[in-house]
Amino acid sequence: MEMAGGSISTVHPGPLDAMNVYASNVAIRTNAKKVDGSEVCSGVLMNSSHVLTAGHCLCMRRSVSTDESRAALRKRLDEVLPSRGKTESEKRELDNLKARVVKNAATVLDATLCAAEGDVKFVEYLPPRPNIKSKATSTEYRGAAIRPHPGLLIVEDAAGTTWFREADLAIIRLAAPVEESFRTARLPDAEIQLGNRVVMVGYGFGANGSTTNDFGDRHYGESQVIGIERIPSGSVKFLTRKQPRGDGPPPRLYSGDSGGGCFSQTDDTVLVGIASAVWKDGESSIFTSVYPYKQWIKEELKKADAALTGDTTSVAP
Repeated sequence: MEMAGGSISTVHPGPLDAMNVYASNVAIRTNAKKVDGSEVCSGVLMNSSHVLTAGHCLCMRRSVSTDESRAALRKRLDEVLPSRGKTESEKRELDNLKARVVKNAATVLDATLCAAEGDVKFVEYLPPRPNIKSKATSTEYRGAAIRPHPGLLIVEDAAGTTWFREADLAIIRLAAPVEESFRTARLPDAEIQLGNRVVMVGYGFGANGSTTNDFGDRHYGESQVIGIERIPSGSVKFLTRKQPRGDGPPPRLYSGDSGGGCFSQTDDTVLVGIASAVWKDGESSIFTSVYPYKQWIKEELKKADAALTGDTTSVAP
């Protein structure tokens, strides 16, 4: 995520998920991000063998420092943001946008350089008892295969400011299925709308700096959709922020919450987004909407199931 964080609280200052309502949300660790980002992220079990998370949690940045690398980035942007079918005014606007992105680009993150595997931790809290703090049990599973979305593209300048963000998603296939029980997350039937109320879930470190080697607990926080950005490629990002009540700050994402789920508040089994970043105001959270990627997610799960069962027939559209 664009913002570093720390201590042991997540989606700060949301409560602990002591009743295991969001047990489908798991913690992820990969050594591949030691150089260019947080080693820890969050994710959502789509079934017992597959985790949906943010692509930037598993893939690495590459430098954009030569004419060749800038030309390659421009070509990629032309593919993501095609000009065909646009008016002359729209074409000029797109060309100006792509020129600004290329001019300011210092690094690019896409699906070409990603971790081969990772560790996934399933956390379950024991039933709370009076005057006794909630305790957790956890089981670690190995992520045997990682499949980022082929359209993944994040462009940042030298200061770490993001100039373009697209398809920030990846799927992890576990070497062995999760044995514990949990509520399966469901994909939405419609796109997110302004004003929708949502619940953010994550394992991040919270507000005080990542001063320990221990990953955080699973917390959740209610929020509201305050902005929606639709990219010409079809991707949708949405922004959430909750107005503070009293003297306390509103909950938002912190480091380690990336890849965590954003659920509909009216039906908290419906997964509407995956945590991607913190907005530049430092108070709002950015999510990748999963609705435009429903087909990709379904196809990836079917392909993985077919590979496990030996069924080589084509995946239905």
